[in-house]
Amino acid sequence: MVLRIPLRRSASFTPDHQPGAEVSTSTPVKMEANVVVLGADSVGKSALTVRFLTKRFIGEYGDMESVYTHSLAIEGKEILFHIWDIPCSQEKSEDNSSKDKRIQWADGFVLVYSICDRASFNSVQPKVQFIKAAKESPSQEKVPIVIVGNKRDLHHHREVSSEEGRLLALSMDCEFYEVSAAEAYHGALMVFHGLAERICEAKLALKKGTGIRNIVKSVSAVFARKRTDSM
Repeated sequence: MVLRIPLRRSASFTPDHQPGAEVSTSTPVKMEANVVVLGADSVGKSALTVRFLTKRFIGEYGDMESVYTHSLAIEGKEILFHIWDIPCSQEKSEDNSSKDKRIQWADGFVLVYSICDRASFNSVQPKVQFIKAAKESPSQEKVPIVIVGNKRDLHHHREVSSEEGRLLALSMDCEFYEVSAAEAYHGALMVFHGLAERICEAKLALKKGTGIRNIVKSVSAVFARKRTDSM
C-alpha cells in the first residue's frame, strides 16, 4: 500500500528478531489496518503510540504529524499497522473536508485524553460523534474506536474518574482503556491489540455482508430474467 500523505516526519518500526525462536511453517493471514490517533494537546497520544511501536517511553514531542508502520502478530494474523498521529493544532486548523478524508482513510481510531485534564476528556465525545457521522452508514459496520484515558500514574492529579471514562465509552459503543504510557508497555499494547481485533471483526463482517449482497443480486437477476422470458 502506498501512503500518499504530505508529512514532516515518518518512521517505520518492526518487531525485534528473537534468535532461537521457532519459525512457523504456516503462513499467517495478513491484514492492513489504517489507524488515526487523536487527542488534545499534552494528553500523551504520541507517547502512547511510540510506546506501542518501540516499547520505550519518550515524554516530549514537537508539534509534528507522523505516520508509522508497524507489524504485529495477533492470533494467527499478521497485522500491518499504518498509524497516523495528528497534532491537535493541525486538527483544529483543518476544515471538515480534510477531516472527512482522513476519517474515510482510517479503519479504526484511538482517541486519547488525560485523566488529569477534564477539558481533554470533554473533547472526546464530539470527536466520536463526528467520526460516526462521517463513517457509519446502513452498509457500514460500527466504526472501531478505542477511547483511552492516559496518565494513570498521575492519579493524585486525577480530574476524570475511571467510571466516567467507561460510561462514555459504553454510551458511544467504543472500547475503553485507562493506561499509563509512562509506566508500562503493556497498556499501549492492549490498546492497539484491542483495536486490531475490532478492525478484524469489522472487515470480516463487511466481507460477509458484501458476499450476501452479491448473492442476493445474482438471485434477483436470475428471477428477473425468468420473468422476462415468460412474458
